[in-house]
Amino acid sequence: MIRVDELNNFRPQVCCPNGERINLDMIQNAIKDCAEQFGIPVAFRNDQVKSGGFFNATVENCLVMYHPNHTDDYLKFCIRVRRQGTYAFVVIDSFGYSRQMNKAARVEFEQKNFRQADTAGGMIASAFRSGIAGIGKNQQKLEEEQMYYQCISDIFDNIMRG
Repeated sequence: MIRVDELNNFRPQVCCPNGERINLDMIQNAIKDCAEQFGIPVAFRNDQVKSGGFFNATVENCLVMYHPNHTDDYLKFCIRVRRQGTYAFVVIDSFGYSRQMNKAARVEFEQKNFRQADTAGGMIASAFRSGIAGIGKNQQKLEEEQMYYQCISDIFDNIMRG
């Protein structure tokens, strides 16, 4: 089960008038077909999103999409369908952990601190922390991961248009 506070907005919500037929199975099949067409690996599992506290908890079914070869080091995507009358609202959030993006963010943070340091000692300490934070950062892996997310975004665009 996924807690709603773990989710980050990946894409704006899509509103589909006359969306009575839109459901998680239909979305999964459309993503799978489009991803296969472009040679992008995807895998799915069903899950639920929990929101609220102990006494007012709500649970919502969702579809989790992820890279089958990077189950623990790439972000995952939580897809939900909400309804209002005949409208269907498709919500796509990201969650999880990305090792390379986390390292890149730490290096960027330390580099920013280096530029803002006002003493030589502060600059040296920040440069050292930046070097330590960058251990294990692989620019090629980071770029491959970012390209994967761009491909996923394009796949969502393709299925939501047609």
